[in-house]
Amino acid sequence: MARIPDEEIEQLKKNVSILHLCAAHGIELKHHGTHDYIGTCPFHEDTEPSFVVTPTKNLFHCMGCDAAGSVIDLVMRLEGLTFRQAVDTLLASNGLITRGTGTEEKEPAPNHPTVPVERAAQLIERAVAVYEKNIVESDGAQTYLAGRGITDTGMLARHRVGYCNGNLNDMLPENPPSPGSSGEAGRSIRDELAAVGILLRPSGSGAQVPPTRERFESCVVFPVLNVDGDIVTLYGRHSGNNGKRHLFLPGRPTGLWNAPAMKTYSELIVVESVLDALSVEVAGFPNVVAAQGTNGINAGDIEDMKQHGVTRIMLVLDGDPAGAKAAERLRKKLTGFTVAVRSLPDNHDPNRYLQEKGAEALARFLRPDTETSPGTPSGILSFTYGLRTYQVLGLEKGQRKLRATVRVQHIGKLHVDTLDFYSARSRRLLAQDLCRIFDEPPETIEADITRLLQACENAPAGKDADTAAADRKVTVSAADRAEAEAFGRSAELIEQILADYETCGLVGEEHNKLLSYLAAVSRKMDEPLSVLVLSSSGAGKTALQDTTLTFVPPEDLVKLTSLSGKALFYKERLALKHKVLALEEGDGAEEATYAIRNLISAGELVIESTIKDLGTGRLTTMENRVEGPTSVFITTTDPETDPETKSRFFVTSIDESREQTRRILDFQRKRQTLDGLVGNIDMDAILKRHRNFQRLLKPLAVVNPFAKSLTYGDDRLQGRRDQPKYLNLIKAVTFLRQMKKEVRFTRSNGDAVPFVVVDRDDIAVANKLAHEILGRSLDELSRPGRSLQLLLDEMVEKRAKQLNDKNSVCYD
Repeated sequence: MARIPDEEIEQLKKNVSILHLCAAHGIELKHHGTHDYIGTCPFHEDTEPSFVVTPTKNLFHCMGCDAAGSVIDLVMRLEGLTFRQAVDTLLASNGLITRGTGTEEKEPAPNHPTVPVERAAQLIERAVAVYEKNIVESDGAQTYLAGRGITDTGMLARHRVGYCNGNLNDMLPENPPSPGSSGEAGRSIRDELAAVGILLRPSGSGAQVPPTRERFESCVVFPVLNVDGDIVTLYGRHSGNNGKRHLFLPGRPTGLWNAPAMKTYSELIVVESVLDALSVEVAGFPNVVAAQGTNGINAGDIEDMKQHGVTRIMLVLDGDPAGAKAAERLRKKLTGFTVAVRSLPDNHDPNRYLQEKGAEALARFLRPDTETSPGTPSGILSFTYGLRTYQVLGLEKGQRKLRATVRVQHIGKLHVDTLDFYSARSRRLLAQDLCRIFDEPPETIEADITRLLQACENAPAGKDADTAAADRKVTVSAADRAEAEAFGRSAELIEQILADYETCGLVGEEHNKLLSYLAAVSRKMDEPLSVLVLSSSGAGKTALQDTTLTFVPPEDLVKLTSLSGKALFYKERLALKHKVLALEEGDGAEEATYAIRNLISAGELVIESTIKDLGTGRLTTMENRVEGPTSVFITTTDPETDPETKSRFFVTSIDESREQTRRILDFQRKRQTLDGLVGNIDMDAILKRHRNFQRLLKPLAVVNPFAKSLTYGDDRLQGRRDQPKYLNLIKAVTFLRQMKKEVRFTRSNGDAVPFVVVDRDDIAVANKLAHEILGRSLDELSRPGRSLQLLLDEMVEKRAKQLNDKNSVCYD
């Protein structure tokens, strides 16, 4: 075996990035000082990071076990190789030797001092342009890709896929110095292309021998771009069968293929190879990147994903033990993301799955098209592509017909249209509208609509909303039902509810807790209660609301952080019926206050929009009706909230007293004890019991035989709005305690109507709440303001008494 020259060993140590090598072997590093990186050592049990890497010197050193050296030493230790084996491995993996031939290719690395970065980028760009032209004329390349199931020429053109037929050398002029080249005699373009790694010199020759052939000859060539769209390297996949399957330019990181996708999509599908990524895109998922190997995602890639808003990642790696291990390793690295792993059948990768089962089967595997999203009524098809959610309503199918109403939501924006899927004009107009409204590129929206068409062709026609609502009903087991009903019949139901709040982390605030729980339960009544919590920032209003919402069954909860002006008008007809609509901050719903007020007062929302009938070309109107009733929860810090809005709510505030602060601090300390641990363990059982209890509450009418005997203050106009709140509060207490009551029946229009009757205990509970909540609403001062005034009054009285006592003593 020929000895490798010392100068080549030194070149290898200098030009193979030790940072990239560490990332490829799963060694996670963080900045340490000005020039170094640090991580846990892979060679010993390292509880504290001691493995230091110095990129400027391309060296590593462990302060714990004293392992140290160059990239060659690192590979020798990591992979258990001899010196020669480590050198050969580094040469092969960095493109300096073509695999399977035993022939060494000894060119300078791309960052050779005579080829500046800008010049290297120009040369690579020119080569890519030549390869792009070649693939159109190469039957062999197209046959190879077609055999792989990849025939979409438009997709290949978007990714600038090319083919190297070996003619680049013949196209170059006869060795004139290239413009702007350095050196005494200048360098030819061929020399520069050899320095970059695109051209190769004959085996065993020196730099004085002109390069004669191309590295990627007989390869399909894929440019690899960084997140900004700049070419960082080339990847070649040999179209023949001579052993040289994978080739990269030497001395460059392999990079993520299709990295610019992270600028467009919040969800990425990560696969291992470029052919796998193209296969996923053939199946209709352009939000795919190829890691270029199971260790291909490094810390820089993860930082780029976070910076550009990626939140969810789906790992689709090979269906073998190595793929499973790689998926688990990547899952641990991808902290800060929601990570899902889709396991392919044994010995399958996405490309093989595409070849054997077809694009539609691969699409169903990646995300079953006919499966509706959580909380979406059965029969309403729902799809999420990136940040865009499409819902298909009222699907009409026939031999020559495929029509539906399509609702599209994207970052707070909404568009509704009627789409004739089999009309090219209809699809084109919808695509134009969505590109304009959502500021998305045409190819993204066109891919979405194509996927929708394919999904709708395979989907059954939708059910009506009433049938869909019935399909969503959750079944409660016999044991859970017995436990929930025993809870509902308990003589200490209200006390137990308040105790469960405390176990779940909310101390004090008894009146607010009971009011909030009653409002949540009242969603099943014809006139539910709504709650607005107005308090200072940090007082605990969000904790009160969130704890209440954890008791609500998830299928009955619509929780939002922001709401645009007309978004509620375009919800599905039954999307808010007998639900809790919760907004985390009132500031995020300022534009929607009109809709919220009407939803509470009228119990429904109705809007008519003018649309163009694509069949006739005439303008027509489309009505969208959203039915209530709905219980609304809002928290806010704004004391100047619109009075018209406040009048629809029970307005309450958080106890900001020093005594309450003491209780909270004491409780926080208690949570760290054994009793606190037991309470945390009990929380899941508590939440399950409350959710089942609320599911079992029947939509019974409530009759108050004491209504005529009740009185309410008539000295203010506000009483006209507050008395109905008070009466509904009594009904809500009765409704909550229905399992302890006899269900009676009356007849209306020939139908038996079940109801329960208010008793004096219900009124007593409601009176206590009304005195605390509604009584405070009559106060012109806020709760903190009133507390301050009372303290001032107390101080003045005390001071006056002291002065009187003093004067009395002096007078005597």
